[in-house]
Amino acid sequence: MQENKSHWYDGMFYDHFIAPHQDKVFAQLKEMLTKGSTVLDVGCGTGRLASQLLDKCERIEIIDLSERNIHIARRKLADVPPAKLHIERADLLEFVVHNVIRFDFAIVSYVLHEIREEERDVLLWALSSVADKIVVVDYLVPQPGNYRGLVNHLVEYAAGREHYRNFKSFVRGDGIAGLLKKVPLRVISEVKDDACSSHVALLEGRGGGNRGARPPCPIQNTNLDKSRRRRILWRRTVKEKVFL
Repeated sequence: MQENKSHWYDGMFYDHFIAPHQDKVFAQLKEMLTKGSTVLDVGCGTGRLASQLLDKCERIEIIDLSERNIHIARRKLADVPPAKLHIERADLLEFVVHNVIRFDFAIVSYVLHEIREEERDVLLWALSSVADKIVVVDYLVPQPGNYRGLVNHLVEYAAGREHYRNFKSFVRGDGIAGLLKKVPLRVISEVKDDACSSHVALLEGRGGGNRGARPPCPIQNTNLDKSRRRRILWRRTVKEKVFL
């Protein structure tokens, strides 16, 4: 079982006080999706985005490492048929190792800024192996010098020392724009919104258009511990750029 990665604000607090402020950005994201598409939502939180995409997508799979977030998501979306929505507590790289289905879109929203710098390009490159297109959503960099920018800093500071350190490295690294200089994925379109202090980018995955089953990941030796498998994935995805 994957490590439970929960923050103090996960669960009900996130669902009531944080997620509602992302609705405008989620609407921009939804416009980028194709009707009847299949979607993987990474770092899904309490399932708020998924609930807004159900009327447009054929099938959605959502994953998150937080037990509290997944608990809320399952409760909120309990009436959605399993054929339409699958909810799983999972680590992205572990999910990529075992997944054999290719998605039309993979979404990673407000996740990149809270993980370590060395993991960001790994995550993005791994997503490009399971989806034809990727939608990346995160803070706009540089942060706007308005009330929203100040609130973002305060919220990230309140999230904890490690979280805030990762947020600052994300900003120093020029956010999504800086990350895309490291990961060679073509930008199809993007929306930068000062009012929401958000950056939404639609990227082309590797081998786009080959929908359906894909070859199994060669790193499926379950005898390897998690850290060892991560190191192997890192070499393949970032150094060699030959993941699958």
